[in-house]
Amino acid sequence: MTPRLNHVLTQFLLLTALAFASASVHAHDVNADIYGTWKIKALIGGGAVSSRSQYQVEKIIGKLAIISAGRFEFNGQTCMYPTYQRSKEETVSHFDRDWRSDVSDIPFPNPVTIIETECVFLYPIRKDHLMIADSGDFFEAVRVKNVSAHSIAKARVKKIPLP
Repeated sequence: MTPRLNHVLTQFLLLTALAFASASVHAHDVNADIYGTWKIKALIGGGAVSSRSQYQVEKIIGKLAIISAGRFEFNGQTCMYPTYQRSKEETVSHFDRDWRSDVSDIPFPNPVTIIETECVFLYPIRKDHLMIADSGDFFEAVRVKNVSAHSIAKARVKKIPLP
């Protein structure tokens, strides 16, 4: 092999390696649709057994959930490096079998996407709307855009006065 051919081959291999490295950096993350900051909007249902009182549920409304590749944070609970295991099932049979719950009034797609985080279950409802199932309660969360660190800290310690 001539020195010139060796140089051209080396450059080709280097450029190919850089192209693959660049492509992998920009590869689509399957969980990009759930990453971000979410504000708990409402309790929209629940399973056959819920462990929270109405007062406890009301304290969660308005708080933030933070979802990223490295952590899932919701209601004072943080899961580090969640796996976000995804599956799809027929909506009615999934909620009937796993939650003993009728969700016909929640506008889920069919089949529904189920995302297990090791802490809670997540269910994308539609663009920028997510259901968080935790301790038998189903919370609707709405994506928050342009949220500041101050807003996150304030929402984490939100207090509602006793009735």
